[in-house]
Amino acid sequence: MRGRVLLLAVLALLTALWLARRPLLVAVGRALVAEDALAPVDLLVVSNAATRADALEGARLYREGVSPRVAIAEWYVDPAIAEIRCLGIPLLDATQLTRAVLERSGVPAAAIVLMPGRAEGTEDEVTATAAYLRTDRAVRSVLFLAPRTHTARVRWLLRRRLPDQVRVAVRSAPYDTFSPDDWWHYRDVSREVMAEYLRWLNTRLLGDAWVGGASREAPVSCPCCSPTPARS
Repeated sequence: MRGRVLLLAVLALLTALWLARRPLLVAVGRALVAEDALAPVDLLVVSNAATRADALEGARLYREGVSPRVAIAEWYVDPAIAEIRCLGIPLLDATQLTRAVLERSGVPAAAIVLMPGRAEGTEDEVTATAAYLRTDRAVRSVLFLAPRTHTARVRWLLRRRLPDQVRVAVRSAPYDTFSPDDWWHYRDVSREVMAEYLRWLNTRLLGDAWVGGASREAPVSCPCCSPTPARS
């Protein structure tokens, strides 16, 4: 008798979850998103995590007078890029691409701030932003552009790492296609949602314990730069 009751209870729970699956999945997606109201700021930070979309949006906001300066973190360069360049194939790394998009879109070079460091992810970019603000106490407001699935985590990190007197805003670019209403229909977006929840786990519980690619760099061995061995 107890077994039958337990089975019915499990079936009822599974049925309820199935019927409520869409609201639950939408809530899972919306929990990752933070979109603050747009207002003038002292510094606009463009993430390299979504280089093209955020650089284009950053340039548009600069042209509209939202901020007099646009900051980018120096991004980790994949060693393979050096080998590809050695082959004579022009290839920009993330930092170079962001700067090129900004400048070609009307942002003067003098208005672009390169924050030092070696960022490999959004959390590193937040760390670089906090370090830069310690050297420029005149900044009292910051707008951080990031991929839509990163925005809630970015806001959480910024509010804990920046001084209380600094006003923080976070937004994503309109080019970002993530939607909380249907993300589970797309394989690549579903992977991104799962990855972002793992990033939250790394941030909140592990204290950013992940080791990035810069600490395990592979040696660059460029075939076109190395002398060709003589044939015997």
